[in-house]
Amino acid sequence: MEAVKVATGVAALLSLAGGVLKKRELIGLSALTVLGVLIYRTKQFGYPPIFDGFDTIVLFSAVFGVTALLSKADLRLAGVVAGALLGGALLLPSEVKSIPPIIRTPLFFVHVGSALISYAVFLSCSVIAVFSKRAEVIRPFRWGFFLFTVSLFFGALWAFLAWGEVFMLDPKSIFSVGFWLFSAFVFHTLYDEKLKNYSRLMVVLNGLMVLFLFLGVNFLFGGTHEF
Repeated sequence: MEAVKVATGVAALLSLAGGVLKKRELIGLSALTVLGVLIYRTKQFGYPPIFDGFDTIVLFSAVFGVTALLSKADLRLAGVVAGALLGGALLLPSEVKSIPPIIRTPLFFVHVGSALISYAVFLSCSVIAVFSKRAEVIRPFRWGFFLFTVSLFFGALWAFLAWGEVFMLDPKSIFSVGFWLFSAFVFHTLYDEKLKNYSRLMVVLNGLMVLFLFLGVNFLFGGTHEF
């Protein structure tokens, strides 16, 4: 078995052990191991490997573990879910999908990378909001909103430099702006005393919208974001 799969398997075991034993240190060590895997893969292929199922799930698992720790979620939930994601990643091929050289630019990777991490944070917050009632999702949600804002900014900058347009009438672009506005409203409910009782429901709905934005938009509507 290749070294990447071995390291991922070790990270899965660390995460599961951290969940069962309720040890934050083991879950954190698992996330660090995953980070090492992704850094190694980036060095190996020359760019962040964030365009295939294996690396995307590995990234999501690390983000879920860190988000759970930051939100003070139930450690069993944090460790078991992150470990299960890593276990699922082991079933997938680890080959990296090649992307066209013309879009292989720093702005592109910042745009896509920050978007993927923000999706992972938002999804993690929604799962935690459902299964860990005492968790504090404000801090990680704030980081997710910040990262998605960064993604939109660098996406617009990259589009302007590449095609001369800041905003293209593309389904993914349109839905992304709508999603940003909804996320801003959800962010507001986390602080508004009158709406605070609905904030967890809004966080969960935000996670469902991420699934549609990440998986559904390109499949249903296509567009320039379908590489």
